Amino acid sequence: MVEDVRITLIKELEESPIIIEGLPGVGLVGGIAASFMVDKLEMELAGFVESRFLPPVALLREGVAQHPFRIYAKDRVAVLYSDVPIAPALTYDLSKKIVEWASQVKAERIITLAGLPSPLKEPAVYGVATTKEMIDYLRSQDVEILQEGVISGMPGQLLLDCAQVSIPAFCLLAQTPGMNPDPRGAAELIKVLNRLHGFDIDVEPLIQEAEAIEAKMEELAKQTRKLKQQEVKELPMFY
Repeated sequence: MVEDVRITLIKELEESPIIIEGLPGVGLVGGIAASFMVDKLEMELAGFVESRFLPPVALLREGVAQHPFRIYAKDRVAVLYSDVPIAPALTYDLSKKIVEWASQVKAERIITLAGLPSPLKEPAVYGVATTKEMIDYLRSQDVEILQEGVISGMPGQLLLDCAQVSIPAFCLLAQTPGMNPDPRGAAELIKVLNRLHGFDIDVEPLIQEAEAIEAKMEELAKQTRKLKQQEVKELPMFY
């Protein structure tokens, strides 16, 4: 049992959910995509995550205090979303706790959403997975596989932990120019999720509102950039 992280559900999840992790990372593509999905799919607050390594803040929504790290759910999909960056010191224990919780709720699979730094401007999404079967599945859905590299931070740790307990998992990485908020990269992730899981999320509003979203997310991006400086600098960070 990991003592530094607690996951509390306030709503029962449907059987064998698909868990999507969209936490702050490169380009905030995972966080932006997760937030947009929660809104457009009209998902309900289902729980929250607590840790002494998270900033001691309460988020206000119409005057009501909320936990900064929340779980949303609808049908058989649960989304992990955080309004605050995840400190490197929390990554290991948080990943272990998420996988422990996923086992308890008998998750069908875990999907992580991340950014892949690239100077190239054309949109692209790559996939990596924990098993050959998951790789074959991604290929069958026309997702290009990232053949070589390193995935650090939460996406990488979750893949390793899922593999240890045989929870199917894969990571979708959207090509993004850097650490600045990238709604267009997030839109590419959602397009792939639409195809993989039958969602019908229109990403056009996300693209049209890109500048406003970039401005709104800039402070979170600044905090995330500071934490990234604590990562192991000699490794290429693909998240």
